[in-house]
Amino acid sequence: MPRVISAWLRHEPRLLAVEHRRFYHAYLWVYLMLMGLFVVWVPFFTLFNESRLAFASGIMALVSVLGVMLHRAHQLTLGLALMMSALTLMAWLSVFCFGLSAGYEYYFFIVMAGIHLAPLAARVRVVTTLMLFMAAVSALMVSPVLHEGGVLSAWVLQSTNLFAVFLMMVTFLWRMLALTEHFERQYLKDASRDELTELLNRRQILRHAEDWWRDGVPCAVLMLDADNFKRVNDLHGHAVGDEVLRHLGRLLTATLRQGDRAGRVGGEEFLVLLPRIGRTEAISVAGRMRSLLAKSPPVFAGTPVPVTVSIGVAISHEVDSLDELMQLADRRLYHAKHNGRDQVVAGGEHEMTGLATADASPPPPGNGGSGLGKAEAVEEGARDKEDDRQEKRRHKDSSPFSRTPLVG
Repeated sequence: MPRVISAWLRHEPRLLAVEHRRFYHAYLWVYLMLMGLFVVWVPFFTLFNESRLAFASGIMALVSVLGVMLHRAHQLTLGLALMMSALTLMAWLSVFCFGLSAGYEYYFFIVMAGIHLAPLAARVRVVTTLMLFMAAVSALMVSPVLHEGGVLSAWVLQSTNLFAVFLMMVTFLWRMLALTEHFERQYLKDASRDELTELLNRRQILRHAEDWWRDGVPCAVLMLDADNFKRVNDLHGHAVGDEVLRHLGRLLTATLRQGDRAGRVGGEEFLVLLPRIGRTEAISVAGRMRSLLAKSPPVFAGTPVPVTVSIGVAISHEVDSLDELMQLADRRLYHAKHNGRDQVVAGGEHEMTGLATADASPPPPGNGGSGLGKAEAVEEGARDKEDDRQEKRRHKDSSPFSRTPLVG
């Protein structure tokens, strides 16, 4: 039962705007407390022989049920108007019947807090505040001055109402603060993460790189790019392409050590930062990434989708600025793509590790085991040349680091 109630409280309406999430969850708690208050008032007023107030409390309990339903149906303003109006009316009737010493005038402050903490327009707040003030003054003007006798003395009744108002205000403010902290953490996470891969986004990964370079932290940079990714999208569809990117994100997360950073900086391009590591260790990490991808390719609808990556590696001591470090890793990535793909370029013009297996697929059936036919071979070669031209143009014109000024 507690789990069901907790799940019910955490439930959000569909298409709930981000700016309304805190308001929705905090006010849901308040509305449930008000509904409970109306229910408790029914036997309480009956005990005081106030049948009119007991009947009104029962009606308001039903109204509060409607208000909670409207609130959960994303009719936030209408639910707020209904609940605040119900509490205002009950407070007015209670002050009118019991007088100024019973403490029912304190509930006007809950209504005022509820109005001013809600995301309402300024003019709406002003108008509703004036209306509430007029309701409170009119209740005080027509009510008896003191509560005369009864089952409970005036100070007990006043203390009970004061405690109830105090408890509701503290619970409301505590809930608002807790939700504010929760959603602020969520917003910060969303602002720093790539939505598809759950890795750091481009801005955040470059910020880490700038901080490390400014603090003099030696590091290695790995620039990864999925080979023939456009062909994957063309042959299998963008849903498969998205799954490939998610799989690469999970692979990077599983491969990196504590303290390493990985982020997505382009469509199918990733950046990995390895602090306090040399060339040999960086090449080893890149090799593990390639081998892990080869052993566990992404799977879509139960079918493996073979994908390889090309990786360019640069070490911080090779250059004099962060901008040069990023561009060096990007150039080496291009060399890996240009010289056969599915390999790691870690230094020099042609220093590589791994085999160029991206274009060494087995011959398709139907050719007698003799490889591609002449027409197919010409078409395949033309596709590879076009892919190379597109990748060269992309790295020259739209590389995420070709025109990005970074802190050196």
